[in-house]
Amino acid sequence: MSATSIQSSLEIMNFISKIIVPLVVAAFAAYFSAKFALNKFYKEKWWEKRLQTFTEIINIAYRIKMANEYLLDCEYEKMEGLESRFKPHPKEIEEKLLAAYWLDLQELERIAQLADFTLTANVKIILDNFVSARKRIMDDCYDDALSSLEASERDFELTKKLLTDLVSEAKKELKIH
Repeated sequence: MSATSIQSSLEIMNFISKIIVPLVVAAFAAYFSAKFALNKFYKEKWWEKRLQTFTEIINIAYRIKMANEYLLDCEYEKMEGLESRFKPHPKEIEEKLLAAYWLDLQELERIAQLADFTLTANVKIILDNFVSARKRIMDDCYDDALSSLEASERDFELTKKLLTDLVSEAKKELKIH
């Protein structure tokens, strides 16, 4: 090999080491940084979506629990008669409460059917158990196997358990302690 070809090879190697290698390293660094940042962004967005969904479902469960508590108090008031301290809502407010109660129950059943998509398998199980247990209570009440007071008590206990289970699952899933 001649001196010019060696010198030319050295210049090429020098060029590669000073320009090409840093460019390749920078390209890899940029690629992995962007990939990491996008991954983190998607995880945060998914966490926010889950938080929103858990908040919505817990709010619905809370409203159902409060309505069940009111309905249970109404049942107790029927049993106690004039001695009761409980004061039922005016008819218009009670009608709105019951309408919202039935809408919330329907929404909870809808969410139960879609829970696999936005929530965890445990939430799906919790909601499915609630829906089926509530259906059994209502069927027993309609078949006169339970009095309306017993049905209201069981429904209230079932709703309290639902709310407790949903809150603990949300804390576990969202890593909130």
